[in-house]
Amino acid sequence: MTAAAVVRASSQTGMRAVDPRRDLAGLADVIESAFADSLDASGRHMASEMRRYGRLGWLGWLIGRLVLPPAAFPFGYVWIEQGRIVGNASLMPVQASPERWVLANVSVDPHYRRRGIGRALVGGCLDLARRRLAREVVLQVKAGNALARELYQAYDFVERGTYATWRLDGPVRWPAVQESAPARLRRPEEWSAHYELARTWTPLGLVWPHPLRRSQLRPASWTSVDPWTHWVWPKSGPIEAVLSGRPEGGNADRWFLVSAPGARGAAELPLLEQALTGHRHGAVVVEAAAGAGDEALRRLGFREDHRLTWMSLGLQPAAGAAP
Repeated sequence: MTAAAVVRASSQTGMRAVDPRRDLAGLADVIESAFADSLDASGRHMASEMRRYGRLGWLGWLIGRLVLPPAAFPFGYVWIEQGRIVGNASLMPVQASPERWVLANVSVDPHYRRRGIGRALVGGCLDLARRRLAREVVLQVKAGNALARELYQAYDFVERGTYATWRLDGPVRWPAVQESAPARLRRPEEWSAHYELARTWTPLGLVWPHPLRRSQLRPASWTSVDPWTHWVWPKSGPIEAVLSGRPEGGNADRWFLVSAPGARGAAELPLLEQALTGHRHGAVVVEAAAGAGDEALRRLGFREDHRLTWMSLGLQPAAGAAP
């Protein structure tokens, strides 16, 4: 049965397109219910704000468009049972990358699971992505959520790596002795070698959900300021690992670690030592392939926030889809 076949005309039961003008509060409820054990503080805050503005009807929708992030107003579908939203799947275009879309917030109220609702919602979103001429849909799923991964694999999504996010809020616990070759700042002419390393080991890109672009790693021209700083390992010879950082604003800088498998376990500590020396900007968040640098990050005082598997699906636009 296709996703289109399960869409029903009744407003009381079945799947329909999401309508942010009337669905904000219901979306917040089902997302909080489905992800009760994994929503972080920012997720809970956004759900609270969606609920608050949703209760104001049209006026709340108008105000919310001005103050809430775009993720609060996605494309996608909801599932209705007895007039209440019990399931949701959101679909959003990636800014400045019109052929890549993100599938997110696939959630079903625990009381309505194992009825095919999640499968129908995902199928509806993929049909919509094809009509919108998307070439690729990407998603993140909690690494331990085997049922969700099986659902996405049934639609031919392919796993593209599992990534851990680490956070340091307090002082660094410096090791007494440096145990491997030191790191250094990347030289401008080394950007192409950096790009090849990233293209090989982070095929979906560095910064979720944006694709990897040469412009992210190429040095800025003399007329512009480069927000990125890159540290490479080892100090001499071919580059095997790179730590890239940029100020994010707010209360934390975000760094991205890319390493060839042969460098893992040796490169992380010297790279982080280079980056953290003299760091004066509050908290630091590091994203790295799962298993890359876990021991070094813990030794320096980082704690793991979460671990997510990235998945992707290549699409052919629907026949007759209009641009």
